[in-house]
Amino acid sequence: MRCEESLQLLRALKRLEDGHGGIVELLGEPGSGKSRLLAQLAFSARDRGITVLDGRCYPAEQHDVLHVFTRALNGLMTQERLAALSPEHAELLRAGLCARLGGRGSGLQPLPLSQAVHALLTQAAGSGLLLVLDDFHWADPKSLELADHLARWSVRAPILIVIAHRPRQAAPSLLSTLAQGVEQEHVSRIELEPMNLDQAARLLGVRTDTSWLPSVLHESRGNPLYLLVLGESAPLSPALRTSLLTGRLAPLAAELAVLDPGERLVAESGAVLGDRFSREELSAVSELPIDEVCSIVSGLIQLDVLRPLSCSAAQLAFRHPVLRRLLHDQADRCWRSQAHRRALTVLNRRAASASERAVHIELSTNSFTPEDLETLARAGEETALSSPVDAVRWLLFALHGLSADEESTGRLLGLIPPLARALRAANYLADDQALQQQLTQGSAMGPSEAQRAAIRLCVIVECLHGRFAEADALLRTELAALSAIGDADNDLLARLVIYRGIVSSLRGSDDLPDLPDLAAEALLLARAGGQPVTRAGAMALHALGELTAGRTKQCLASYDAAVRQMDELSNSEVYFHTEYFALLGWCASGLGRPREAESFYERGIAVVRDCSHNAMLPVLLSGLAEAQLRQGRLESARRSAAEATDLAGYLGAEQLRAFTLAQEALCVTYAEPPGSSRASALTEEALRALRPLSGSWHCAAVLTLGESLLLQGSPERCLSLVLELGPSDLKALELPQRTRGYELLTLASLSSGTGSAPWWADRAAHAAQACRLPHTRAYALLARGHVLSQQDEPDAAVAAYQQAERAFDNAQLRLLRLTAHIRAARAASVSSRPERATGLWASAQELAEQWSVLLFARLSPDAPLESSLGRGCHALSPAPIPAVPDLGLLTQRELEVARFAGTGQRTREIAEALKVSPRTVEVHLSRIYRKLEIGSRAELARLMAVRISTDVST
Repeated sequence: MRCEESLQLLRALKRLEDGHGGIVELLGEPGSGKSRLLAQLAFSARDRGITVLDGRCYPAEQHDVLHVFTRALNGLMTQERLAALSPEHAELLRAGLCARLGGRGSGLQPLPLSQAVHALLTQAAGSGLLLVLDDFHWADPKSLELADHLARWSVRAPILIVIAHRPRQAAPSLLSTLAQGVEQEHVSRIELEPMNLDQAARLLGVRTDTSWLPSVLHESRGNPLYLLVLGESAPLSPALRTSLLTGRLAPLAAELAVLDPGERLVAESGAVLGDRFSREELSAVSELPIDEVCSIVSGLIQLDVLRPLSCSAAQLAFRHPVLRRLLHDQADRCWRSQAHRRALTVLNRRAASASERAVHIELSTNSFTPEDLETLARAGEETALSSPVDAVRWLLFALHGLSADEESTGRLLGLIPPLARALRAANYLADDQALQQQLTQGSAMGPSEAQRAAIRLCVIVECLHGRFAEADALLRTELAALSAIGDADNDLLARLVIYRGIVSSLRGSDDLPDLPDLAAEALLLARAGGQPVTRAGAMALHALGELTAGRTKQCLASYDAAVRQMDELSNSEVYFHTEYFALLGWCASGLGRPREAESFYERGIAVVRDCSHNAMLPVLLSGLAEAQLRQGRLESARRSAAEATDLAGYLGAEQLRAFTLAQEALCVTYAEPPGSSRASALTEEALRALRPLSGSWHCAAVLTLGESLLLQGSPERCLSLVLELGPSDLKALELPQRTRGYELLTLASLSSGTGSAPWWADRAAHAAQACRLPHTRAYALLARGHVLSQQDEPDAAVAAYQQAERAFDNAQLRLLRLTAHIRAARAASVSSRPERATGLWASAQELAEQWSVLLFARLSPDAPLESSLGRGCHALSPAPIPAVPDLGLLTQRELEVARFAGTGQRTREIAEALKVSPRTVEVHLSRIYRKLEIGSRAELARLMAVRISTDVST
């Protein structure tokens, strides 16, 4: 791989064959390839009949006087050669270098001895002689003096002396002499530079475009030894394999073996501390006095184990991370765990980043404290893209270890988006069995299925963030990779197509494939080899696809089959498939079966709550809230929607959060008397959260908010909002939802006097014909009743309303049944049989009181309905703040947020003060508004001001 340097050495060898000697200095970092080049040179020299003398130095021989020359020249010092020298030279060589005679003369002067060695080499040169002094930085002082004098001689005989060394460890006198020789041109210098990409690829036997090669080259710093070590363990592993320790790294291990106990302790303390550290930190971890540590560090720098950082001489680092890792892995395990805990204390004092501290937490214990887990969570968030494998591991530790009580559920879900980013960056754990097992912990799923779980999680997060096209692209990429395999797994293919169907149903856009087509494909694959849970999901998706296409009969067949299949599965079997419950819930709601939808959502929620990293919880809660709302269970629905709002905020699911806010606003609108300021405030908050987007959650939020605005006496705003879904055909809505949209537009048009109500009612009738379900027909009947009432046909209006009421009752939609009942009572009061109105009104009021629908229970029988519903909502001022507000409903953290917000601080300022994310602050503020029944920061500021002034006065 070192072609240029090898050619330079061979040219020197050629000159030697031509009778010209010389001195070559070969220098480079440890592991840069000096010894390999010298071995190749020696082989070439022997092949050409040149005498080769090997003078390699070893760390253990640093105190053996002249040992390297004794070993190198021992074969030359025969009786015949010594007799041919002058008596003085022969005696000097016998006394200093002859091993057979015990020669180790430390008292010899280097100059006379160098003259004797020069004479011996000249005599033995013959047709050529090569003296190799490798790793000469390990030479003893006398050998260094001798080499220093040899390097000063002009070599006239055919003698080539090659001195290889590490410049950081070589003696200054030798470096000076060689540098002077280079200047005088009787010493040739060959310096080994870091390898480039092409050289690294040839060394490792891979292509230059190999994905991991650039990162390995960067980490190795172009050093061949470290390239080979890292290349053999690519992708990089956290620990070095035993085969490496006894193979390529054996020279490094031998180098470390000569460290005395104090040096070893300090070096291992540095290995524990990490990439950089100070002498004071070494003292804290090693538990040695600082003076002793400073002395030891000086020795380790001389040995080139440690190096001062160029940016700060006070900070130290190992000469290479592989050396640090070797020391770390060889340290005693029990001592190492305790040392990591001491290092954590040091880093806490340094205010190090969470990712720096996480390493020591993980390596110091198997039992994490809550503080440890919080640090691991923050570290995972910090490194989701820069170090995804570490991030996945730390986030999973936190998700599995942190308590999942009511206060921390949101915090846990807030870790899901960074976990998804890390999983995607880590290629969905395709090659990491340990992390696969960690991801599937607590489920019946084996580690082999972890990659599916990782892909599923990423798809869900992309959908929650409204990135439907990205989610579909991810799935298409995986499907293409599987299709390239000859014998692909039909179960996995079916699951991926099911996910594509879910994405398509949530997106509701022409730029993705039609849901019915994807559902048919998924069902075909599932029947061809899918597991029972996959078949259940495929049938649920098929039912939803047929419903959106208006094919009610086929929808009911697939729906019933999916329900039967899902009922046969245990919770452990659906642990990582709770999205199938959402599919069934959506389908049941679309069919007008809220009770059945509620049962699916409740079972899904029960499964999800046992899984710390299941992002489906807010989705299932929003579905549950919708099912409860339509059954008239307003307080249960409000609680479900409020929890979903909080969790969607932690997840960053803006579309879903806007929908759940709208649900909460509608619950409060129905549950409180007309003119409720709280209902108005919640509606405005939901409107602010609404973004100009598309998708099923956005459409559902628009319909829900349109209903709230209409009930609060704002028909013009309702019209404007709902018409954003399509100016004439509400194309953005799925077919089963359109009749509801048309009914809202009919009533809003009548209330605002636009004159288009009959047209919207006709659209509702056509939509009901296209999707023949009881509740779609009921919405169309409601719309017709509105128009008939306006056209002074009260008897026909009463009939239409009562038909709608019966249809809603059959569909278990109690709240809509009550709405139709009240409309019928109002129409009856001006019909040909007004006596019916009293009985209808009394039963409606009774039902409204029974179901706690105070909006209807507090209506006046005599006032026009729309004016009663919207009374006072246009110019409402905030509700009066009590003199001494009760803040006992707030948790300690919510009270802290309230105090900061009450002083006028912005969200980011509060987040920095409390060391949490801005999203977490927003979630706390939403909870505060809800608990204190207020709708804005201005009201919160007034409330807190009253509280502060009350505290002062008392």
